Amino acid sequence: MRRSQRFAPQDQYSRLPRLSRLSYYPVANEYIDGLFNEKTTLPPRWSFYVPDFDFDVKDFEENPDGEEDEPKALKAFRVDFYDGDPADPKNWSVAYRVFVVGMFAFTTLATGIYSTAYSSGIPQMSDELHVTNASLPLLGISLYLVGLALGALIMAPLSETFGRRPMYIGGLSVFLALIPLAALATDFTMVIIARFLGAVAGSVMLSNVGGSIIDITSPKYLPLAISVYSFGPLNGPVLGPLTGGFIVEAWGWRSLNWVSLISTAVGALFIMTIPETYRPTLLRNMAERKRREEEDIRYWSDFDDTVPLFRRIRTAISRPFILSFTEPVLLFWNVYISVIYAIVQLAYVAFPIIYRDERGWSTAISGLAFIGVFVGIALVLFTEPLLRKLVNGHPKNPETGQPEPEATVLLICIGAVLEPVGQLSFALTSLPVEIPYYWSILSGVPFGYGFGLVFIYGTSYISKVFGMYATSASAGNLVFRSILGAVLVLVGKSMYAALTPRIAGIAVGVAEAVLMPVPFIFYKWGKQIRQKSKLIRTLEEQAKKVAK
Repeated sequence: MRRSQRFAPQDQYSRLPRLSRLSYYPVANEYIDGLFNEKTTLPPRWSFYVPDFDFDVKDFEENPDGEEDEPKALKAFRVDFYDGDPADPKNWSVAYRVFVVGMFAFTTLATGIYSTAYSSGIPQMSDELHVTNASLPLLGISLYLVGLALGALIMAPLSETFGRRPMYIGGLSVFLALIPLAALATDFTMVIIARFLGAVAGSVMLSNVGGSIIDITSPKYLPLAISVYSFGPLNGPVLGPLTGGFIVEAWGWRSLNWVSLISTAVGALFIMTIPETYRPTLLRNMAERKRREEEDIRYWSDFDDTVPLFRRIRTAISRPFILSFTEPVLLFWNVYISVIYAIVQLAYVAFPIIYRDERGWSTAISGLAFIGVFVGIALVLFTEPLLRKLVNGHPKNPETGQPEPEATVLLICIGAVLEPVGQLSFALTSLPVEIPYYWSILSGVPFGYGFGLVFIYGTSYISKVFGMYATSASAGNLVFRSILGAVLVLVGKSMYAALTPRIAGIAVGVAEAVLMPVPFIFYKWGKQIRQKSKLIRTLEEQAKKVAK
């Protein structure tokens, strides 16, 4: 009997395709695949068929010191990044990584402006396209949010299957192609279809960028990088009505689309040139290239996958649902962030009612009412060094050298206090018109600052906890908040008409105050809740292995 045949596994494994017999399954992937993939006839860990290689029995013995968990024969052919490897996105130059994060922020800002600037053109558009129902144009905002939710369920998980770059190229190309359709629309249906499909494609800038930033940023500077990027998705929707009013008065409602097309194209063209950043995709490609160049199928990576492509796609698309409804940590943050985000979306309904309808401001000037919220969100970025000190002041995990993820929840607690304070102050000072307007606008500062803290550090917490599946976890969060926001936008006008803007605003502020204790509870007991999840514990082990 030939020596290699001594290691031949059972018949059910010998019938596998030749390459899959040499696949390596690390501990984390073994559990994750078992959770998210259907059962397959894959061999157990370290079991494979050796065709005719010159291996010896001792090559497959576990190392006695226990420091390595793969046999020596496999370790020799493991493909991975080395220290300082230029192929590792975390080793790109600091200047280039800063520029990448900046362009992510700029492009997301442009797509965010497009999403809400639409509200400034509603009166003109309704007259030109003969829309008589006053609530019908709000579908342009609510269906846009639904499109973001649907797109996130497609773009985010597929980026964990095919990589980040193909999703950016495809999503942004379609997004740019659909803007002219809205600009040239001859009826309201065309506008709605173009915006809905554009949101599906453009969701890539909300669902995938967080994962890309994790790919290129060290844990020490991750909060800063996410804060810089978050300037885009947070302030884009705020700047939409602020700038849209002036654009509509100068050039008409159709010009909103052309301005957005130009600004988004500038960032999109650069983003399409960014190399792939997703570690599993890079290492899979490196291993495949090594096998082809060396004509040796023994080369492997930690992320080789023998599951058929269709099943991988099906699994990836279902992953956000599975995470959202089986992981208590994610479900908790999905609900909390969604309520806060939906209340902010309600502002895009409330502000025109209060400042344009009640106070009689013009379309352009009424958009300036958002400047208080804009300043509050911007202050989160400018105070980031101080916020980082608060986080880093927490005890560090001896294994990672970084504070526990719950350290960032302290900042969410601060935001949870400031946001209802700002909302209630706004509700009490916005009307009647005898109250000077600047008091209500100033109330937007604590409201915006609180919302910025909750949104930035809530999503940052999700990304830290769910590691290599941060994009799918974030997609689930995006779906929750977009759907709830879409519902509130649709019912908001009726709610403010029935309750009056003042009473409706107070009711919203009370709802935020009721939710105020929630992050405090998680700040105290979040680690214990997190450690009860087998998936999260396994992802943490995977992250430690990657960090070594």
